[in-house]
Amino acid sequence: MLLTNLKLDQQAAAPLYTQITDAIKKLLYNEQLITGDKLPSVRKLAAALQVSRTTVESAYNQLVADGYLQNEPKRGYFAAALAGLRKRSDAPVTQSIEPPAVRYNFANNYIDPASFPTKLWRRYLNRALKNKDLLAGYGEPQGETALRRTLAKYSSAARGVICTPEQIVIGAGVQSLLQILIDILQPDITGIALEAPGFAQAERLFASHGWQVSHFSTEQLEATLPRLLYVSPSNPYKGRSMSPQQRLALLRWATQQQAYLLEDDYNGEFRYFSRPVSSLQGMSDGSTVIYLGSFSRLLLPSLRISYMVLPPLLLERYRQLGHLYNQTSSTIEQLALADFIDAGALRRHVKRLRKLYSSKNVLLRQALTEIFGSKIIVRAYESGLHLRLAVATSLAAAELAELALHNSVRILPVYDSNGTLPEILLSFAGIQENDIRPALLRLKQAWF
Repeated sequence: MLLTNLKLDQQAAAPLYTQITDAIKKLLYNEQLITGDKLPSVRKLAAALQVSRTTVESAYNQLVADGYLQNEPKRGYFAAALAGLRKRSDAPVTQSIEPPAVRYNFANNYIDPASFPTKLWRRYLNRALKNKDLLAGYGEPQGETALRRTLAKYSSAARGVICTPEQIVIGAGVQSLLQILIDILQPDITGIALEAPGFAQAERLFASHGWQVSHFSTEQLEATLPRLLYVSPSNPYKGRSMSPQQRLALLRWATQQQAYLLEDDYNGEFRYFSRPVSSLQGMSDGSTVIYLGSFSRLLLPSLRISYMVLPPLLLERYRQLGHLYNQTSSTIEQLALADFIDAGALRRHVKRLRKLYSSKNVLLRQALTEIFGSKIIVRAYESGLHLRLAVATSLAAAELAELALHNSVRILPVYDSNGTLPEILLSFAGIQENDIRPALLRLKQAWF
């Protein structure tokens, strides 16, 4: 295969994995790789190119995240349905290409700014700025004590998390906390399996540290799985929460295998037709579950504050390494958030958001039915900030996303769908209510 004959330049400024991704993109653009073509296994390509498996894995994972490849568990990597939508070109893939303008955004990386209480938040920031003693240094490496105390109370009341302030580590985003976790777990654990469809940014981070990264299903818990499983029990990408039976099975598996569950409680507060399900961590004795919480959707994505609750054993390991880390989250914002939560402002804000997102959820489903009829099947919608849809078409999910983008609408393709129909995700957090119907009309025009 052309790819196994690729010549890498060890002296080039571009990293080896970037050279591999560029080569694969060029093969796709020139249609030397077409939809469904299987790529060499990580082991085979690494041997052919005389590079590490981590280098190849990083390249493949980047291409999966960007939509050029599909990763099918236990089968391998395949070319996604993109090449046929592009004009044949001999231009290098690194050439600058102006992306299509996006008028309607169903992606999950932003919120409607009108939903955020800007004036109220500014009041708490101003109050934090008066605390000159705490602002004069770099801040506590583990996170400000005031915020950790507040988060222990809040996470208990809102999500059923059972912890002390000492177990909480604060960072600027989930990825900064995962970096710390990797250092804590190595060398005892160097493999992780993520609940499908996975989390591309996390996968790249673990792979870049030489970890073996794979996907798994909660319906198939095997002894051969790695000793760290990444799960999101509220399942925003599936649109529904894990069943009690699945949760108990995970906890039993972790205990039996002396393993850990990494619980990403992304959007766990948002459940629209029943009460939010408590955290997996709160169901356990706290020894096998590592809990991740974030404020990127509760408040603003630009507010870079996330937190991690460590089990007692891992807390001891963190204390041995904690002095090596600087705090990555702003002290001012930490103090403001502590006051914001203590005053009950966050609780009231979440209540308003539930009402807003519930309304958008219903409006979006109604508009889908009216505009698409039987051409759309809503797979799940009860929790999170997405609807998961199946589309009655012969096109692949990646083709649907590409066509939508060329019609100024951004959607999220689902690459791990096990059904016969392609599936997509529509996030309604950022799109305004009066834009929902015009956006869906453009999708219909693009697809049918």
